[in-house]
Amino acid sequence: MKWHSILLLALAALSISLMANESPKSLGYTFPDEWEEHRGTMMIFPAKHQYGNETRALRREFANLARAIAQNEPVYVFCYTPDEKACRRLLGDNPNITIKSGDFSIDWARDNAPMVLQGPDGELASAGFRFNGWGMKYEGWQDDVDTRDNIARAMGWPIFHSELVLEGGAIEIGGGIGIVTESCVLNPNRTDWPKEDVEEELKEMLGLKKIIWIKSGLMPDPITDGHVDGLLKFVAEDTVLLHTTDYRVDVNYRITQDAKETLEAHGLEVIELPLAEDIVHMNYYIGSGGDIAYVPITGDPRQDEPALEIIGQFYEEVVPIVANSIGNAGGGIHCFTMQIPR
Repeated sequence: MKWHSILLLALAALSISLMANESPKSLGYTFPDEWEEHRGTMMIFPAKHQYGNETRALRREFANLARAIAQNEPVYVFCYTPDEKACRRLLGDNPNITIKSGDFSIDWARDNAPMVLQGPDGELASAGFRFNGWGMKYEGWQDDVDTRDNIARAMGWPIFHSELVLEGGAIEIGGGIGIVTESCVLNPNRTDWPKEDVEEELKEMLGLKKIIWIKSGLMPDPITDGHVDGLLKFVAEDTVLLHTTDYRVDVNYRITQDAKETLEAHGLEVIELPLAEDIVHMNYYIGSGGDIAYVPITGDPRQDEPALEIIGQFYEEVVPIVANSIGNAGGGIHCFTMQIPR
């Protein structure tokens, strides 16, 4: 082995040792806001063994989204090796889409791709929270726990490991503030840590200065137990878009009103987005630089147009993406994407 290879290995070992003893925050790492410049967007191709007869329709919407984003920034698609041929058939002709195959079998990139941190000199690393199948919800979830780390390794990013279970859709971040729901992050199916310990871990792992706790996400939610990215979204450092409903008999009336009160108590401006019947428009993705939003729609103007009008106030361009199959599978546009900071 040549001397420079030995040196590189020694430096890598030293780096891993340092990272094991110091938190990302102490080393100057942060989780940049979604509206900042991206190096690209990560997506994970839907695996056939997970969806059966629903796979074709889901992949079609996935491909439409990937192609739309690829018009504005690079897209990195990770696919489970047995599905590589199908993935390349759908997306392999796009020069701005890079396909990587391997052990990447969970397709919700927001929840199980790396949460990418940026260091003080622009270096990238993965916040390696644990994944446990959204609270051990499906058979075989143990086979998917390494997807996040496998992607980080494929991209060449070092990993800060954490024992805390956290999906990316369980936290909304803007201006150094993280917003989470107790119904998800503190759920006994994910953790038995005290609330204050969870809060400290989130701050140290993601370089945050503050955590805001919301009691619950939208309900019923048998899959994620109330992910925050279905409830609200930062549109500026001091402004949050919040799903609300006027139907007092709806369980979400009280949930959203409590959320509004909490957010305002923390000094945030709240702008309300009416909750639709068949889709969560809030689960949208902000493209590189913050000028474009990719918004899930049903294709029903009665439901979509009011939401698009409100969301359109904050972006130069809004790209509607029909996401009915994505919604039926339990997610949205935001769930299918994870940004890589520049």
